[in-house]
Amino acid sequence: AYFLLLRASLCYSALLWLCIMIFPRAFAAMFTNDAALLDFTATALRIYMACMVLFGIQIACQMTFTSLGNAKASILVAVMRKFVLLIPLIYIMPLIISSDPTMAVYMAEPVADFLAVTFTAILFFFQFRKALRQISDQPAMESSKKK
Repeated sequence: AYFLLLRASLCYSALLWLCIMIFPRAFAAMFTNDAALLDFTATALRIYMACMVLFGIQIACQMTFTSLGNAKASILVAVMRKFVLLIPLIYIMPLIISSDPTMAVYMAEPVADFLAVTFTAILFFFQFRKALRQISDQPAMESSKKK
């Protein structure tokens, strides 16, 4: 079930990412028809959504944590992405990329997404193996209790 969810989530996030990369003005045009704003938004949206293609991994892992009864891990990775990583990066990135502080703020999102997906994947690797071991040990424990 996890691998099906991962494939579906990755396909969805990749499709959304591709649409945004190819047609950023169309997404921005839903909110404005100002030509200058559309030009700016097309560039900013491509930067902001750069790691959206990886986001399917984050979603699949978070949902699997929840379905395995490990809601704490699901909450941890969500909090890690938005509060622990994104908020500080919004302030740090303009210091690193001082040539264009506005775009540096937009770059905080893909950097936070990349780091969060990496953290989530590592945590998931260990937690998923642990959950599989517990599941495989349950039938052996139940049959020994019946004897």
